[in-house]
Amino acid sequence: MAHKSAIKTANKNQYLQLMHADWITFLNTQNLSEQLPANDQATIAPLSHLGVLSISGKDAATFLQGQTTCDIKALVDSEPKLGAYCNAKGRTISTFIIIKLQETYQLILTVDLLGTVRKKLQMYVLRADVQLTDLSEQLCIIGVHNTELAAQENLYQYPQLANSYLFITEPEQAQQYCTELQTKHSALLVDANTWLNLDIQAGIPWLYADTSEKFVPQMLNLDKLEAISFTKGCYTGQEIVARTHYLGQNKRAMYRANCITKANIDKGCSVFDPEVSEADLGSVILSAHSNNSTQLLLVLKDQAITAKNLQLNNQNHDKISLV
Repeated sequence: MAHKSAIKTANKNQYLQLMHADWITFLNTQNLSEQLPANDQATIAPLSHLGVLSISGKDAATFLQGQTTCDIKALVDSEPKLGAYCNAKGRTISTFIIIKLQETYQLILTVDLLGTVRKKLQMYVLRADVQLTDLSEQLCIIGVHNTELAAQENLYQYPQLANSYLFITEPEQAQQYCTELQTKHSALLVDANTWLNLDIQAGIPWLYADTSEKFVPQMLNLDKLEAISFTKGCYTGQEIVARTHYLGQNKRAMYRANCITKANIDKGCSVFDPEVSEADLGSVILSAHSNNSTQLLLVLKDQAITAKNLQLNNQNHDKISLV
């Protein structure tokens, strides 16, 4: 029986890999634009930088309530909300979009951090009835922007972006959906980098390995995005997050910026001003190319806001303009 079970599991894993390969093959046949349309044309994007971590079991809600910044008990089925997972020192390990699906919860976060978050959460499960499952090989995530869509299964409102949605489904349905939107809505298919421009405009601070565990949530403006509950009770890192909120000790915040460069900018790249003695005034959270420039989300110290010559600490010392 054990041998048959192992064969069944191997076949299932092979099937999942094939499904994922089919999705990649489909995308390779598409001409993904590297620019958002100048008009109000509908836009769709395969969000390949994001993955899905499922949290299920009868204790899932209680477990997540004690681990995340958002109020799990206040979540409404199929209505996504932003949140964060912090370490004991109140530093943000990962930001996420969370979707409640009856007794199961889906965390949408960067693939870069999914394994780390799963491993850290698993340490706190202990004897609770909680299962953590990486569904990234089984589910595709699609972003849809600039169109109004009727309610349907697997379609969710995208946080902070008007007329925008997440469509999360298996690869075969994902292909059909993309084709349908292109046909019925004349939707433009863009790449993931282009979609990040929308996230930057909305101020959604996706974290990666290079920026993980460096900022309290308020430095990422997560309080302004209603991703932190200050009334839900204790969770990992809550004491530091609450102290920062009630004592006003936060001296950094997140800002949008523009940089006239097409060079790749490392996440976590530091920011400085040659006329200011302090070497490190902030760092890059997100960057995305747009035409001949790059859009940025930066976490900056308060004194950086009045600096007149902000630059990236990269090879060309590219200049930054705050938006």
